[in-house]
Amino acid sequence: MNDGMIAYLLKSEVAKLGEEQRQLYRFIIELEDALAEQADTVEEFRRLLVLHSPFEQAAYRYNRSLKEVSAMMQQIEAELGDKIEARRERAKWLDYTDRFAGETGREDKQFFLFVSE
Repeated sequence: MNDGMIAYLLKSEVAKLGEEQRQLYRFIIELEDALAEQADTVEEFRRLLVLHSPFEQAAYRYNRSLKEVSAMMQQIEAELGDKIEARRERAKWLDYTDRFAGETGREDKQFFLFVSE
């Protein structure tokens, strides 16, 4: 399965989280993404993570301890990983190239339908 489909499944599963979990997850991920965009190297990204710790910012924002935030994120990420893997296993790609290529006159194109439960 390609990265785009995995990203779609992740977004879909994040939307299904409880309000508190969803807010915490999005807050930390958005901060991490912003730091990743600022960094030119992996080492610089690590330095920025230490300097601007998204987990510490989340702990302050949501009035929780760093340990609580860390445990919550581990639980959320494990849950998301399990759900995405289960959906990935049930997902199917159906090849419709033969049906549509002749009708559209685009013999050089492939047509697939992605089905996910």
